[in-house]
Amino acid sequence: MKKIKIALIMAVMLFGVLLTGGCSSKADETGAKAAQPQEIHIAYQNSSTIILLAKAKGLYEEEFAKDGIEVKYDLYLAGPPMIEAFAGGRADFANTGDMPPVSARSGGVDIKIISRAGYTPAGNALLVRPDSAYQSITELKGKKIAVPIGSSAHHYLILLLQKNDLSAADVSIVNLPATDHQAALETGNVAAVATWEPWASVLENAKSGKILADSSSGVKRYVGVFLARNEFARQYPEVTARFLRVNEKAAEFIRNYPEEALELISKESKLPVSAIARTVKTTDWDSSIIAEDIAGFQQVKDFLKETKVLKKDFEINELFDDRYLKKIKQ
Repeated sequence: MKKIKIALIMAVMLFGVLLTGGCSSKADETGAKAAQPQEIHIAYQNSSTIILLAKAKGLYEEEFAKDGIEVKYDLYLAGPPMIEAFAGGRADFANTGDMPPVSARSGGVDIKIISRAGYTPAGNALLVRPDSAYQSITELKGKKIAVPIGSSAHHYLILLLQKNDLSAADVSIVNLPATDHQAALETGNVAAVATWEPWASVLENAKSGKILADSSSGVKRYVGVFLARNEFARQYPEVTARFLRVNEKAAEFIRNYPEEALELISKESKLPVSAIARTVKTTDWDSSIIAEDIAGFQQVKDFLKETKVLKKDFEINELFDDRYLKKIKQ
């Protein structure tokens, strides 16, 4: 009888161990699934070359579909509305210029620069009508110049004016999205527009504008960056690293197959090859942030501070987080 009781007790204990083990396994499995988001939101523009190519080739879907993560894309006209999307939790990743992330950080939007998206020496430009008599920046004194306020082109315009002994007060700055610049020039509503690639090439290609000056003169360093919503990146560090890994694949494809890349980007952006060729062929696609890039962001912050637009000061290094890029480059 005693032996039967002992056997019964041991059987109950064994069942308990098996049951606990089974629950633990299910809990681990549930935890693993919880570590993955159901979807990721990628914000981009028609200047987001790497994202456009990766989207066209289905590289993000290829990377994340195996985990059941849905990839959603949101197209924007410029960086400032992307920052609003970050603030509202509607964007997880994005590609912008340098002005929007600095403004965002000073305004309390918790984003991080996680890698460079490319350095294009002539990325910013000032254009006038092809038949314009303007030969110098100083001749634009008192004239209307269109630019998307808060964009990298806005900062470039101010620096360009300063280099030519002018200030923002010496011209009339009109806040206008890049997509409206062609009509503004053609109708004569403005004397010039300040923009970025590929829009400068779009205007040239349409014979609506000619470049009077661009950032290759050293007035401003034109760098694109990839941003992450910090809360998302910290919760899903592996997903963030994998996002960057896809970008590396896209950049490598551009370097190795530029002509094929041009065709794919053109089809995805609905812009002619001639309008995006300059960006693809002149951009340094290295994703590492270097000292010159950080100095450029410092210049942006100093500008916003001097013009009393900076809402809250901060150390520029607080804007960067390269742990995800380091992870994929190890």
